[in-house]
Amino acid sequence: MFTSAVTLFLGGWNMGATGALLPYIEKAYGLDYSEVAILFICTFLGYTVAALSIGPASRRIGYGPTLICAVVFGLVGSILNSCQQASFVPMCFGFCFFGFAFAGELSLINAYFALLPKPLVYTGVLHGIFGLGAFASPLVATTMVTKGVPYHFFYMTCLGMSVPVLALVWFSFRTLHSLPQTPEEIISTTRQYGLRDTLRSRTVWTLALFEMFYVGAEESIGGWIVTYVLKVRNGSPSSASWVASTFYLGLAVGRMVLPVLNVRMGERRAVFVYLAFALALEAIAWAVPSYSSTAAATALIGLAVSTFYTAGIVMASHLVPRSMHADAFSVMCSIGQSGSAFFPLIVGIIATKKGIWVVEPAVVALLAASGVMWFLAPSRPIHSA
Repeated sequence: MFTSAVTLFLGGWNMGATGALLPYIEKAYGLDYSEVAILFICTFLGYTVAALSIGPASRRIGYGPTLICAVVFGLVGSILNSCQQASFVPMCFGFCFFGFAFAGELSLINAYFALLPKPLVYTGVLHGIFGLGAFASPLVATTMVTKGVPYHFFYMTCLGMSVPVLALVWFSFRTLHSLPQTPEEIISTTRQYGLRDTLRSRTVWTLALFEMFYVGAEESIGGWIVTYVLKVRNGSPSSASWVASTFYLGLAVGRMVLPVLNVRMGERRAVFVYLAFALALEAIAWAVPSYSSTAAATALIGLAVSTFYTAGIVMASHLVPRSMHADAFSVMCSIGQSGSAFFPLIVGIIATKKGIWVVEPAVVALLAASGVMWFLAPSRPIHSA
């Protein structure tokens, strides 16, 4: 569990800094919003490859070795991003490697944690630690670049963390070739499901789209809120990075505290309640033209939506067969994380034409779409999983 936590902390550390570094990446290479958003396309490509390969790889070479490979890909991405500032192309490849690594780590670790007692609570703590990494990294990244340190040196911190994380994953998971099953599950399993069955599953696709729209909203905030505060709310670089960090802090705190309340309300009802609060807060951040209201509302939005991702994962663990979990979580996490690449890209393209103010209405639309997918998700197992 400790190894899983530090692995996702590193994932949060890397992803959380992207929004804070985007203005400096734009300046370093002379890019506009739509051009720098190519990084999100590259991340999306990594997620897509992970969606198609992680499940089959875990069956072929084993769960632990596949997780080790994912961490190695993340280390390579850190090397590519930290070693130069002369060309934008190596950074694009670095983000491809990051995308594959994070999607692989997330899907495999989620599948492991879904087997634990009280999976919503434990998975919430796990993703809360991811949020802590995403909370801290924008502050560190902004402090470095405002003191004159080249932005790519931030990725040296990712590289430095990747080495001990790889060692921990190696010692913890290298001998784990498949997820454990109880004797009852082994006896009752009459069919082994593969990737083809997963891709035909209505449940998997509905929950994957729920995750995609939610993560798209989350990362549209995390990826563009710094630029939004700088350009629209006239904030300083330090104050803008604090807005991004408090958003991720809200995610971290909510994922550690709210799962107990979710269990009492029921996962399905809890998501609808929190979604209503998030939409109201996002409307305030959009409509009230002041830095303080935007900062407070953004932090509370992070708290409100904090348990959406884990709720989707836990619901899937109840609705799809155990032998489908590796493929199902791989598809869900990869498609879900593709929202973190695709929708911030769309926001960047639109912002180039219309202005960065489009961030807030885009987030409202994405949260509403996630609510529709949650409504359409089955509440009990169906024949097609």
